Amino acid sequence: MKLRQRAAVALVTVASTLGVAGCSTFSPAVVLRPYDPSDGKNVTVAGVEVRNALVVASGVDEPGVVSVTLVNSTLEDVSVTVSADVGAGQAPTETFAISPGRLVQVGAPAAVGEPAAGAADPSDADELRPAWVQIPQVPVYPGETFPLTFQVAGESVEVDAPVLLPCFEYAPITPTAAPDPGVETAAAAQEGVECGPPLGEEGTIREGQAGEH
Repeated sequence: MKLRQRAAVALVTVASTLGVAGCSTFSPAVVLRPYDPSDGKNVTVAGVEVRNALVVASGVDEPGVVSVTLVNSTLEDVSVTVSADVGAGQAPTETFAISPGRLVQVGAPAAVGEPAAGAADPSDADELRPAWVQIPQVPVYPGETFPLTFQVAGESVEVDAPVLLPCFEYAPITPTAAPDPGVETAAAAQEGVECGPPLGEEGTIREGQAGEH
């Protein structure tokens, strides 16, 4: 009798193990699904890496600023055209020339010609100048997406860039009176924008407090 019970327990154990193994075998691993580990969108076009593409605006129908990092991973000089189609024939467009191994930080005090990470000689960077793409009116609310187009050497790709409020690290990225200002004339953070508390401060769930009441 005991022998039969032991055999039955062993059979159930083997069946359970095989069932679990089967689930892990035929179910796709979540970590293998592609995703953007940043606030914005990441794509590559003609050897140029488009990193963290997004739009900063304080509200619907308010002016906005494109924020994106463009990295030239090729061995040649490239020109990257960034455009934002808002309809009605309006499409703010700017083109940036980038040397091999260098980057452009659009929408930040950083400038055209910065050496990319790992560049051989950062000292011979191109002349630095502001990189700015301003949208007259962003026709969607913050939290929605807005199409941006990136074109390099006849190839183009459109991304649905998220629209974010000018809060926290994006607070300095605010529209100016002129659509193509120098960095020195950049406007201060817009008033009336409610950003909420940053992570870890009062009003948010801190680590270890999720189960407290």
